[in-house]
Order: sequence, then C-alpha cells, then structure tokens
Amino acid sequence: MQRTSFSWARRPLDIGSDERGTAAIEMAIVLPVLLLLIFGIVTYGSWLAISHSVQQAANEGGRAALGGLTIAERASLARTTANDVLVRTLDINTSKVAVSVQDDGATLIVDVVYDAAGSPLLMLPIVPAPSTRIERKTVMKLTGL
Repeated sequence: MQRTSFSWARRPLDIGSDERGTAAIEMAIVLPVLLLLIFGIVTYGSWLAISHSVQQAANEGGRAALGGLTIAERASLARTTANDVLVRTLDINTSKVAVSVQDDGATLIVDVVYDAAGSPLLMLPIVPAPSTRIERKTVMKLTGL
C-alpha cells in the first residue's frame, strides 16, 4: 500500500494516536476553574481592602476624637477624620459613607458604614458577590480625661 504525504490521510489504526485538539479540550476543562479563581481573588481581595480601609477610618476617627474637649467636638473630629481617611486611601465617595458617634462621657463608639454597591470590582461575573454594606466600629474608653 502506498502511503500519502498528507497528514489527514491516515490509516484507521492511527486514529488513537492522533493528539490534535487535545490542548483545546484541556483548556475547555481548566479555563472555567481558572477564571472562577481569578475573579474570586479580585472580588474578595477588593472587598477585604475596602473593609480594612473602613476599619482604619473608624480607628483614626476614634483617635482624632480623643482630642476633643466636648461631646460635640469629639463627634465632629471623628466624622471629619473618618471621611478624610476614606477619601485618601481608596478615593471612596463620601456620600456613601455614614459615620455615627456615640459618646456617653465614658465610652466613645465610632461606627463607619460604607455602601459599596457601585464598586465594579465587587460585581465581577461568575463569583457570588460579597455583602456590599460594610460596617466597622471602634470603641474607646474616655477614662482619665
């Protein structure tokens, strides 16, 4: 039997050793898992970065509030500092930030809530989105003032 030089003209016994297209099949199996992993890392990494920044804003607001002499002054210092920290760290829109201060003269609680519903990194496809409402607080004792 005369053998042709074309690669597609093979004998029926050579079909089992044909490896054309295996890379495409392997990619079809691996790519969804890889995309899920990458999108998950980006989404939840962004959520953790925002969450950390909100906690830092609450902490800095509490520290700044310690310099105030009255309840109203401490509340004003806490709100201003918390908003400034968030704007400088992640360029967060302060209209979506709510800072509340509870001060009974002995304990100061700074509560920072951020609505991250418009963040594009938290809305990537394939991955279930984490909670877009991020709330963090700090509690400080005002003893010795």
